[in-house]
Amino acid sequence: MKKIIGHIEYKILKTIAEGGMGTVFKAVQKGASGFEKTVVIKKLLDCYSKDERFIIRFIDEAKLVANLIHENIVQIYQLDKYMNEYYFVQEYVDGINLHDLMEFHRMSQTKMPVKLAVFIAANVARALAYAHSRHGNDGKPLNIIHCDICSYNILISREGVVKLTDFGVARAVTVRKPIAFSGKLPFMSPEQVNKAPLDFHSDIYSLGIVLFYMLSGGKVCRHLDVKPHEIISQAQKNYIDWKLLPDGLDSRLISILHRMLATEPEKRYHSTSKVVKKLEQYILRNGYSISTLNLAKYMRHIMPAHFEDGQQNEDGNKIREENVLSTVKMHIGGSLFESKKNSDKLAKTRPMSNEELNKQKVFMGRYI
Repeated sequence: MKKIIGHIEYKILKTIAEGGMGTVFKAVQKGASGFEKTVVIKKLLDCYSKDERFIIRFIDEAKLVANLIHENIVQIYQLDKYMNEYYFVQEYVDGINLHDLMEFHRMSQTKMPVKLAVFIAANVARALAYAHSRHGNDGKPLNIIHCDICSYNILISREGVVKLTDFGVARAVTVRKPIAFSGKLPFMSPEQVNKAPLDFHSDIYSLGIVLFYMLSGGKVCRHLDVKPHEIISQAQKNYIDWKLLPDGLDSRLISILHRMLATEPEKRYHSTSKVVKKLEQYILRNGYSISTLNLAKYMRHIMPAHFEDGQQNEDGNKIREENVLSTVKMHIGGSLFESKKNSDKLAKTRPMSNEELNKQKVFMGRYI
């Protein structure tokens, strides 16, 4: 048998998110004899779907990530075309993104345990170490750089598996230059904001901000309640407000953060694998290990209605959505999560106030 030509049908269940370059849908892949598999479909926004530059970039993303097979990276299954529009199919992660998890902590006035924060960062570092070390078919390094490490692009499954997603602005020596200034501004490295040449050190820096963000209870290391050009200036100068970290934080962990967030790239760790080693050594320093089971148990404990097992309706959403709402009301007294679309916009400039949060409508079922 030299060739197989099959037919795959996708039933769109709902829109998960819209922003950046594309729209993301939750869907069911249908196959022979009643086969079904929940997947995510990503397509270009209509405003970009006729622009050759964005089409090429969209295809580049799918091709770049297609052969990144790692437990901590969201897998892309297929790039296809329908009605002259490209889309790609990727793994569906049933869980929550790091931003929403930290918002839950912030609004319920609780703190994420330090070791769990370090565990999450270590797993993202594992994903990056793998991506950074990939070679092309010609044996040459691809020099992949994610360029958009942030709380929205880190997903945590119900089983506690941490996964990095959205390589939409990733760069590689085999990929064209980005179209414009890309990424989430509060998480960018100084060289990225300055539009200087990038390498893996930039991702290490952004991961350092993510770790800072978790340890500080949902605050990035800069002042965001200012105008965008002032945030850019802070990033360019590598301004970091270390006072945002809690008192009593282990000096060894602060030392790791200082190294990851060094202004000059060459003063950061010399490889992402070294970051993995340092973070995991910190977790193990007292002989107590953290695993995906610990993380899953913790999330079920603090958000039981969201992570409990239960029946789902035919689109797999209703009961989960009701549980998320009851969890938020129970722990936060009625304060509601903001929509992904509005949250993404504000994430580039400043954090939302409680008044703004309360004005947002609940955007249910977006926990991928």
